[in-house]
Amino acid sequence: MSESKDVNAIYEHVVSHIDDAISNGWIKVYYQPVIRGLTGQLCSAESLARWIDPEYGLLTPDKFISALEASNNIHKLDCFLVDKVCSDIHEHMIIGKPTFPVSINFSRLDFIMCDMLDVVESTILKYDIPRDYLHFEITESMIAQDEELMKKVITDFRNRGYEIWMDDFGSGYSSLNLLKDYDFDLVKMDMRFLSNMTEKSKSILRSAISLAKHIDIKTLSEGVETKEQVDFLMSVGCGKYQGYYYGKPQPYDDMIKSMEEKNIQFEQRQWRSYYEAACLALVDLDRPLAIIEYDGYNFKTLFMNETYKKQIFLNGYNYEEIDRIIYNSDSPLMSKYRKFADITIKSKGTETFFYTSKGNYYQLRATYLADNAGKYLFRGNINNISLDQNTAERDQLNNKLKELNHLHETVLLINKKENITSPLLGGYNYIEGSAYSPVPLDRTLKSFEEKFVYPEDRESFKKFMSLMYTGKKDFSKEHHFAQKTIRVKQEDGSYLWRDFAILPLTGTGDSEYMLTISAITDEMSRALDKLYYPDFSDDETSSLSNDPAVTLSSVLADSNNGELYDDDTTTEYARLWYSLIKNSSYKLFWKDKDRRFRGVSKSFLDFYEIKSLDDIIGKTDEEMHWHVDDGPYQGDELDVLGKGLRVYNAPGQCIVNGVVHNIICNKVPIYKGGKIIGLVGSFADVDEEIYRVQKLKNPTKLDTITRLMNIKAFIEIMMDYAIQYNDSGRNYAYIILHNSNQRRIEESYGKEVASSVIRQMGEKIIDVIKQNGAASRLKESYFAIIIYIDSKEKLDELTKKVKEHIESINKVDGKSVTLRINTNNHLRTDPGLTDETIYPITLRELEESEEKK
Repeated sequence: MSESKDVNAIYEHVVSHIDDAISNGWIKVYYQPVIRGLTGQLCSAESLARWIDPEYGLLTPDKFISALEASNNIHKLDCFLVDKVCSDIHEHMIIGKPTFPVSINFSRLDFIMCDMLDVVESTILKYDIPRDYLHFEITESMIAQDEELMKKVITDFRNRGYEIWMDDFGSGYSSLNLLKDYDFDLVKMDMRFLSNMTEKSKSILRSAISLAKHIDIKTLSEGVETKEQVDFLMSVGCGKYQGYYYGKPQPYDDMIKSMEEKNIQFEQRQWRSYYEAACLALVDLDRPLAIIEYDGYNFKTLFMNETYKKQIFLNGYNYEEIDRIIYNSDSPLMSKYRKFADITIKSKGTETFFYTSKGNYYQLRATYLADNAGKYLFRGNINNISLDQNTAERDQLNNKLKELNHLHETVLLINKKENITSPLLGGYNYIEGSAYSPVPLDRTLKSFEEKFVYPEDRESFKKFMSLMYTGKKDFSKEHHFAQKTIRVKQEDGSYLWRDFAILPLTGTGDSEYMLTISAITDEMSRALDKLYYPDFSDDETSSLSNDPAVTLSSVLADSNNGELYDDDTTTEYARLWYSLIKNSSYKLFWKDKDRRFRGVSKSFLDFYEIKSLDDIIGKTDEEMHWHVDDGPYQGDELDVLGKGLRVYNAPGQCIVNGVVHNIICNKVPIYKGGKIIGLVGSFADVDEEIYRVQKLKNPTKLDTITRLMNIKAFIEIMMDYAIQYNDSGRNYAYIILHNSNQRRIEESYGKEVASSVIRQMGEKIIDVIKQNGAASRLKESYFAIIIYIDSKEKLDELTKKVKEHIESINKVDGKSVTLRINTNNHLRTDPGLTDETIYPITLRELEESEEKK
């Protein structure tokens, strides 16, 4: 470009040639990378226009932006940028090149000269790209010039699912007021903060970043040019960096090549919200803080500030070295770390873990942040209680808990006076919910008893725990504590013996106790098993009558043509029967020749609210006084015992606590050597059975994801609508809807998020049609609506309303999504349709129209 050309000439040239520049390709889109600090990956880019003029050569933005704004032509450039960026993203998606979100700078005049939201939406539709691939930058000055307009713009764009970024934050006079009055997704710190790295500018930038993240606004710093600046931004928790340190603005291919040469990877779409959650969690960095990733087995530190390192005496170590030291597979703490992580994942909240390491006592708090593809993020805060000279907690716990985590699974601190308990160690093993705050003692013990204690041990558990209230006289005189071995349910459903100990804490006025739960040795477990579990190999323990000669093996022989089963088979049958009477929902009973009860199942006892077998063994039904009419069941039993008849589904009534229950009963004889020695039977509550069957039946009509009708139920409903049409002339219609972007959503985020999208689609449909029609998920992301409606105009209006309501979904499970809903509809009275053809024709037409696109 000739130096003699003055500013006015360039101004006139720009204004008069903007259309030519766009149509002839003189304007190029350059991209400058944006890097996520936490991972070092490219997470987005800013698009910047470059005008390469055949007459003037390269025109920098300061040469043409102001001219286009002054002449009210800036919207032409920005509309072109939207189209070109979307075109590039679409092309790169098709050919498999790296794609990433791109931010575009807008001018206030864009929203005056045209409907920029409509332009963006039309372009997104044209190139079929997700909305989360576009971000839009506006400046403080734009808002200052027209606050009402910009407030509407920000609201409208964000409601559609686009991110709005504030550019050059801190360059104006009212930045803090803007954060208060407007909703931004991200603020870009003005590059002048970094141009002169004084302590004052550092302090201001640190405060600005912290302020933004405390109100859930993401942060990005421009003008990053040195490693020193990168290190500082990382230390203050800035989320993203942009500047010449990573790359200058370049054409797309050149930028990609530059990133590859620098070994900078590209963040995949499914990980964006995952790492955004981590970046937003980098707050309050004056306290010990770490961001930790867990894959179900291994841990990886993504961030750890110096304050945290000092607490664990690992100053000067990098993250890889720290992980090798802390998460060493040989460490006895690794299994506890994993259990702690698992419970934090389950609670999706904040959990607390006390442990000792190298003579220090630590309190670790972990907060669940996000998960994706089998990986989980936590924010960790640690407190080395041993270092805190002013912590009363350290003085109390240090002597008692120094090495307890190596001896016990769980340690609870109990305050019976205040009726609370709090976990000091491993509370997350058996206490549901958060282990961070104290929980009610009575509810916790009751819940533990019902969910974890072996049924036959529950009474002894209650008596053991009551020792806290009966006084120290019942404690061991030698050791001043009480101890009991109880079977406790584990995660895999098995029951293992655990040693419980209650220790009163001195100096608390008999109000505080420590409860420990510990594993016992294998030898002791085997000894207890032999003592408390029945030995099914001992035939004499399995008699079914008062005659000792009537053994289980001899009775079973009658069901095997008189041949005795081998010992293993006999034991197996015994175990099966034992499991049925102890753990099944069947209300089983068996009686001797005189109709007296010999035994019943646990469900039988629960139904009649009988506390002990002693209350029923040896008695008849008449002696129990629980039948409205004793005659029918008495006659049935006499027929079974005297004639060998089998009784099935015999109706009757029984009384439980004054309530009459309708029941059905089954009874069959028990034989020994061809002679009847008793009977065995079962009964069921009719009302319970009806409820159970209905629960099983109803789901068959429902789609498992949306809980709308499935296709089978929908076809049945079609018949009802057809009958109404033919009998009463009541017109009805079909609407078929399909999200054509469903496959892309599943490819980006996986099946779980894709299912959530389908579920929300169903909810949106019901929001619109309410009780006026029936809806079904036909297959994949296809939905159908059948509704009474009397005109094509009303049908089209309803279809449009449903479509727009579904397309308003822009975030699911924290993931940004863009739904593209295709529709088709028909009235029953449309020419050429019948009740049998309206549905398949409506669906076929939709599928054919999609294939043509």
